[in-house]
Amino acid sequence: VTRILAIANQKGGVGKTTTAISVATNIALAGQRTLLVDADPQGNATTGFGIDSRTLESSTYNVLVQQLPIGAARVATVVNGLDLLPSNLDLAGAEIELVPMFSRELRLRSAISLIADDYDYILIDCPPSLGMVTINSLAAAHEVVIPVQCEYYALEG
Repeated sequence: VTRILAIANQKGGVGKTTTAISVATNIALAGQRTLLVDADPQGNATTGFGIDSRTLESSTYNVLVQQLPIGAARVATVVNGLDLLPSNLDLAGAEIELVPMFSRELRLRSAISLIADDYDYILIDCPPSLGMVTINSLAAAHEVVIPVQCEYYALEG
């Protein structure tokens, strides 16, 4: 059974992307087939693997809004066994574009269900908000990792 984890916190700067990249890389290096979904319009997980988010042909945006299959948008990374569903600033538009759509909160779950058997682990790097993209990520996940900094305001977030 594929383990699907969302790495989420509505506060920015708490280490979500760093955690996502590090955990996904180490899981893949341990021999587990892994997909990292960059669900943050900032695309830092994408650029973290040396991929220029400005030149993407397809991304998480296309999967959520246009229902492009993940298999058509994912890319291999430099880490053997680790694929990436990349992201860019287009994803910011999904917050508005998803509003009138039927089952808008389940689009990522539906897309992942079609490729889940290809992977042992799927990690979702969430944006620092509680918008529609994060709701999609949480609905798709079986488990949630919430990184926090050891300070008062981080715990409030």
